[in-house]
Amino acid sequence: MDDPPPTDAVHSRLTKRLRLEPVGPANARDLRLVQDDDEVWPWYGGKQPSIEQAGQQARLMGEAWRSHGVHKWMAYDRVSGEVVGRGGLSRTPVDDDWGQIYEFLPAEPWVRVAHGAGRPFVAHANWLEIGWALRREFWGRGYASEIGRAGLAFAFDALGVHAVASCTVRHNVRSRAVMERIGLRYAGEIRSRGIVEGVEGERDDAPFTVCVLLRSDWDRQRGTASMKTLPSA
Repeated sequence: MDDPPPTDAVHSRLTKRLRLEPVGPANARDLRLVQDDDEVWPWYGGKQPSIEQAGQQARLMGEAWRSHGVHKWMAYDRVSGEVVGRGGLSRTPVDDDWGQIYEFLPAEPWVRVAHGAGRPFVAHANWLEIGWALRREFWGRGYASEIGRAGLAFAFDALGVHAVASCTVRHNVRSRAVMERIGLRYAGEIRSRGIVEGVEGERDDAPFTVCVLLRSDWDRQRGTASMKTLPSA
C-alpha cells in the first residue's frame, strides 16, 4: 500500500516501517486507541482516558505543533496503515518540575532560555523531551527505537536544539532500555507526580529516571556512524 499524502508534509516523517504524522484533532481516535491499551494507560495517570480527553489532548498537541514547531507524532505502519503508537518530541514547560532537569544539563545560558511563543504554555527553547507509547501488540519489534531515532534526528538536524532529555518512572525498565539503545545516557533522577512500583495510585514524589543526549554527543555518534559506512580502499 502506498503511503497516503501527509497532512503536514513539513513535520511528517517516514522511517523504514513507519509513517509519522503530527498529532492534531483529526488523530483523536487513533491517540485514544493507544492510550486506551491495557498495557499503556496504567503508566499515564492510572485510568483509561475518555474520547473527550483524548480529543482535548490531540487539540493541545496540534496547537503545540503550530506554536512550538514540534510535539508528538502518531505512528502508522507504512504497509497496513495500522496505528502502532505515538511518540516523538515536545517542548518542556518552564516550571519548577522541569527545572529539576537543569542539574543534568551544562551550566550554560541556553538551558533556561524560553521559547518565543507563549502558547499553549511557556516552554524551553533549546532542549526537548522525547518519549513513546506503543500498543501492546507492537512491543518487542524495535518500533519504539525507530520512533526515538526519528525524533532525535528531527530535534538535532531539523530544529537544531542543544539537548534532548527523556524521563520515565524508575521501574519502567523497557522504556529505559529504549533510551539507552538510541543513544541517551543515564543522568540521574528527579521526583515528580507519577506511579511508584507496588503502590496503588499516583504519588507526588515518584522517582523518575532521566536520560540525556547532548548535541555534541549526537554529532560525535553521527560522525562515527558515517565513518563506518565509508567504503574501504
